[in-house]
Amino acid sequence: MMESQAKIVGGAPEMIESNKKYLVWNNKGGVGKTFLTYNLAVEYAIANPEEDVVVIDACPQSNVSEIILGGNGTGEENLNNLRDRNATIAGYIKERFSNSPLSRLGNESSYFVRAYTVNDKMPENLYILPGDVDLDICSRLISHIGSSPVKEAWKKSRSLLVDLIASFETDKNVSDRAKTFFIDCNPSFASYTELGVVASNRIIIPCTADAASIRGIKNLVKLIYGVSIDKSEQDEMFLDFNKEANQNLITLPKLHVFVQNRSRTNERDAAKAFKSHAEEIKRITIDLLKTHPHLFTDEKLDERVKNVKDGNTLAAIITHEGSPLSKLQHKSYTIYGMATQANKAQIDALETDVTTVVNCL
Repeated sequence: MMESQAKIVGGAPEMIESNKKYLVWNNKGGVGKTFLTYNLAVEYAIANPEEDVVVIDACPQSNVSEIILGGNGTGEENLNNLRDRNATIAGYIKERFSNSPLSRLGNESSYFVRAYTVNDKMPENLYILPGDVDLDICSRLISHIGSSPVKEAWKKSRSLLVDLIASFETDKNVSDRAKTFFIDCNPSFASYTELGVVASNRIIIPCTADAASIRGIKNLVKLIYGVSIDKSEQDEMFLDFNKEANQNLITLPKLHVFVQNRSRTNERDAAKAFKSHAEEIKRITIDLLKTHPHLFTDEKLDERVKNVKDGNTLAAIITHEGSPLSKLQHKSYTIYGMATQANKAQIDALETDVTTVVNCL
């Protein structure tokens, strides 16, 4: 990939457009979003050693941070150490609010952690901007900055993550090679979720074959783009973000791929309701491609809906060990004092599905 120089606007560099920035989000919880983000980011980093890969944990639960920083126990301890130093995404937002609400601090790159230095199981080209439970508090700080009478206050308040990313991309102490970002967001459309939307240029939508997940997809399209899939009357509250983004000339991210997570291993045994919901997700995608093709990335993918099998016990092992999926072995792992078996067939099946998604990123 050819290197791209960042534009300088008002003395501060903008984000490098050629770098891919994936928002992993659905306006619905329980769809395996964090586990998917972890697997895609880590396996993408392993498959693309010539790039830097960055995970941004924009979820107060901070689960992806704990896995990357060492897994259960160790990862939590390492994350707490970073929180104590305010070296997290929430730490940055709080510092901006206190000292420089509308302009960069100059130390943005220091908030990114090279994962390998904390957890040597991680690929050397993986970085993390750690999450923080205080993000919920930060939601109010972001809104307060955005309500300032200063010109473009809303845009600047929603560009805090843009400032972090752009500074990291252009930091001369970090390699100038291509960088790919994965932003793990909370299911709610809080103001800190808006930071992720504004900073991204592509969206991966994790979903499950159920009615609630389908509603989440419809809400996502309505909240970000102001488009009603059902062509129902729009509630003005749903349009607030889209209106502000358009007024502030913000380029919105494009839909890239839907990942049907936790799919049944054997579809012949799936219930009729499960099948009908899975078909509904495909129908929504096809209809959107026909009626609103401009909402999608330009890539000619053979299928916009991918399937990733449920990790089952593998998810528990990976979360506990803080280890890449592709490095798991067919053996028994000890989790909280109990033996848990990782089965080769199960590892291979999940790895194949994850690789299929990674290959289209």
